[in-house]
Amino acid sequence: MNKELLHTYFNGETTPDEEKQIMDWAESSPENYSEYLQERKIWNALLVNYKQPADSSVTAGVKSPAFNLWKIVSIAASVALLVSLSWTLLNTANKKQEGLQAVLVPAGQHVQLILEDGTKVWLNSNSSFTYPTSFGNKTREVELNGEGFFEVTKDSRKPFIVKTKKYDIKVLGTAFNVYAYEHESSSFETSLLYGAVDVLSKENKENHIILKTKEKASEMNGRLQKGPIGNLDHFRWKEGLICLDDVPFETLMKKFSTYYDVAIRIKNPDVLDYRCTGKFRQSDGIEHALKVIQKDIPFKYTRDNESNIITIL
Repeated sequence: MNKELLHTYFNGETTPDEEKQIMDWAESSPENYSEYLQERKIWNALLVNYKQPADSSVTAGVKSPAFNLWKIVSIAASVALLVSLSWTLLNTANKKQEGLQAVLVPAGQHVQLILEDGTKVWLNSNSSFTYPTSFGNKTREVELNGEGFFEVTKDSRKPFIVKTKKYDIKVLGTAFNVYAYEHESSSFETSLLYGAVDVLSKENKENHIILKTKEKASEMNGRLQKGPIGNLDHFRWKEGLICLDDVPFETLMKKFSTYYDVAIRIKNPDVLDYRCTGKFRQSDGIEHALKVIQKDIPFKYTRDNESNIITIL
């Protein structure tokens, strides 16, 4: 089922014929009904409305929004939180109003979106993503804090730009992965599966790299460097899998900390020599992963839920 049509239905804007089409599809199989419920949960998770204040002193640019919480729907923590943010922007190029939406993905989850141009976006755990409901005439710009995988619909007239805190990734039509959590300032990485992208520093325009198929750009001492992509299984997080290939224990714990939004303290120095190869299903949770690793290397751990800290002993 077309997700755009489903979202139109959830917004109450479909025709009777379209509603019948959706209901017939949802009731035709358990798989379809499960997909319908999942999309509905994501859509309903948390809605926040921002409205422009009637302030004549604001004459240009983006006006300061007045916060108005109008609807909160409580759901299980396992469902990704969709935060719908809408406000008015002054578009000096075409004088049209555009709405922005933001998606927040909670710990241990991942979601998929389809943008209005057909571009597909997967977002990993603890990621936030902001995008317009309708792209402008010149560019297609989105913002990412976290990890995202993009299959960009080609449009030579309007380049697609992913904006992160330190770098922008500019493309026309391609598939690539971006790892750019703001709290991990030195862990930026862009991996290109096919096509071509230009990775540009916001602070230094001369610090940029053009990537070709199966190349990646990462930051080293404040500069971008190019290298080959290794194991493609790393991008199977789109399927809910954490795939590891000879990863040091400390690096793995940093990833777990990011994906599951928990602080991890290592007090057992013996575990630092361990390197992990294998696959974990993200939805099984961090404690399941730790218990699997315990089969290879002896250690104990404690978890303080109040302080949200796991200690490796």
